[in-house]
Amino acid sequence: MDFLKLYNDPILYHKRKDTYDDPYMSYNETHSILNGRIFLTENPNRENRVVVSGGNKEWKEIEDGELEDDCYRVDYMMGVVFFNSSNEGKELQVKYVGEGAHFFPAARIWIKRSGNTVVETLQGLIDEAEDCIIRMNERILECERVIKRCIEITEWCRAITSNYEYVVENTKKEYKPLVNTYTELLDTYPNPLVGWTVTVRDSGIVYRWDGFDWINISISEEFDGYDVITSYNEPHNIKRVWLRLNAPPKKRRIKPSVDAPIGGLIWFRKE
Repeated sequence: MDFLKLYNDPILYHKRKDTYDDPYMSYNETHSILNGRIFLTENPNRENRVVVSGGNKEWKEIEDGELEDDCYRVDYMMGVVFFNSSNEGKELQVKYVGEGAHFFPAARIWIKRSGNTVVETLQGLIDEAEDCIIRMNERILECERVIKRCIEITEWCRAITSNYEYVVENTKKEYKPLVNTYTELLDTYPNPLVGWTVTVRDSGIVYRWDGFDWINISISEEFDGYDVITSYNEPHNIKRVWLRLNAPPKKRRIKPSVDAPIGGLIWFRKE
């Protein structure tokens, strides 16, 4: 215990002057007896005495001697009223005139002791509580930072998901049976869904419905060549060269060009 600090933390006493500006205060308080005593709000004035009532008894104040069941003793210096232990827990009315009060520093109020040695004071408990509050506030701030970061990540994920959904919506293809002409395309698919893809046989153009119109998405023969499909059934996409075989499907690429293509394409030489 830091006694130097303790002695610089004195007990303060505020005593009323009993004047017009600073009069004594009349109190009528209700208290329960705890550990054989009642602590008053202020130190009572000795001349006006302390009057106790309640508990179905006629109470008598005594100065000294043993406390009987219906007696009480007042410490006018400290503002404490003492009772016989048989009255423990009783609720009583206390009337008195207050002339001031002592104010004790928390460092001089003990809450734990070992014999006559003080182990812990109220100030120590307050300091521990303040440290806990500081640590708790730090944890709260850290949690708020984590929550803020989680919100940012969530918003980022939503944006990425939205972009992904947009890309999927605008690039997905669902191939439908081919038609002979563009007019037949409009007649055959009057209520298309986004992504429907149809090949027009007479022009060789592949159209995709984007939600508003049929868009030409045909690949460039000059740069991309043709797909070669070997299968028994005719494919929907006529941009692929079909070799009908009674064999499992297999896909390759064929390139019609004057010069030999680079890569593993099948070269169809143009004159």
